[in-house]
Amino acid sequence: MKSGYSPEIIVLLHVCAAEISENKKLQLTHFLTQNQLNWDRLYTLANWHRLTPFLYQMLQTIPETPESFLLKLRNDCQHSAIDTLLKQREYHQVTELLSNQGIEHITYKGVYLAEHFYPTSSLRICGDIDILVATEDAPKAIRLLQSHQYHLNQLHTRFWRHNEYSLLDDLPEVSLFKPFVGMGSQFDIDLHWSIVCFNKHYKSFKMSDFQAHPDFFAELQVVLLVTHHGVTDLWQRIFYINDLYFLLNDQTIDWTWLLQKLQSYGLEKTFLVGLHWCQQIWDLPLPPFVQALLNASDVRSIAGAYEKNWEVSHSMKDSNLVVTQLKFFTKAQTQVGKLVKIYFTFFTSRVFRASTFRFGEHLLYIPQELGLITIFIRATRSIYNFLLFNFSGSEANLAKEPGK
Repeated sequence: MKSGYSPEIIVLLHVCAAEISENKKLQLTHFLTQNQLNWDRLYTLANWHRLTPFLYQMLQTIPETPESFLLKLRNDCQHSAIDTLLKQREYHQVTELLSNQGIEHITYKGVYLAEHFYPTSSLRICGDIDILVATEDAPKAIRLLQSHQYHLNQLHTRFWRHNEYSLLDDLPEVSLFKPFVGMGSQFDIDLHWSIVCFNKHYKSFKMSDFQAHPDFFAELQVVLLVTHHGVTDLWQRIFYINDLYFLLNDQTIDWTWLLQKLQSYGLEKTFLVGLHWCQQIWDLPLPPFVQALLNASDVRSIAGAYEKNWEVSHSMKDSNLVVTQLKFFTKAQTQVGKLVKIYFTFFTSRVFRASTFRFGEHLLYIPQELGLITIFIRATRSIYNFLLFNFSGSEANLAKEPGK
């Protein structure tokens, strides 16, 4: 593993292994004896990157690991394993419910990957259940889930009550939740009828994309993963790389078709950055012509810029996230036409859209038709949040300096 990472990140990258080899154990044991580790920071980062199962799997074989640290990891892993099993059972019930009602759908990310691609599902800590349906089936799917104890969140309830057809036009998805019985937690479903790449005016993937290319299901799953993990979430968490690795590993992939599709959407470089880490962390074997693309200096340069986010144990928020998405997505482009489209849609997607504003406990809904009126309010709010985020970050850095 290259230098430049903190000791804690080096450990987390090292423990990403489906099977623990003696060589891996010896390497980690040697590293721990030669480096001072901040165990509290390691624990925080492991949770953030959703790597506690991998960390526990490896560290329980390493004598240098503090017993109290192992105990904390074991408790967390037991809890997450039970949580994943419950979500998998719910996932099967929901998909069966949709199928019985004739609603065509696909699942992707979290629970789907844990069950179908990871060596054991307990290695993948799961959040919500992501389901894609056709736009015309979305209202029926929402009502069906509501009839089975699922509830829309407050924001999406406001859209839904205004007009269900406006909902389909204004939003690409809704979030629904159902409490666990006696668990103090809940099942969460993100029901999509459109999966947005950068913004809905740039590119949106729909059920029709899968229906049009039934022989390229795995490749389209990769496209969705790059869209979410790479473009939207900026590869900020190491488990995103694990998802990509397990989705590709030992699978029959039409690499030519996949790369052509990714290039047509402006996603090729973002994907290659993910592949770069799949090789660095997992030694993923690739066809020679794909390997040649990975050797480009700009891929390594972009990967290095992304990696800086791994050291931070929280996600970017609001305007800072939006600006960073724009920065990285434009940096990954090689075609002028794509750059023009990115900048143009970045503007239009923020002008012509529905908005909600909170006044105390009340949520005010402004339909898309009046979106231009609210642009000045949204712009002011975005600038304020952006400046506040960066000012707070600067103060935190100053506080860490000696004598401050």
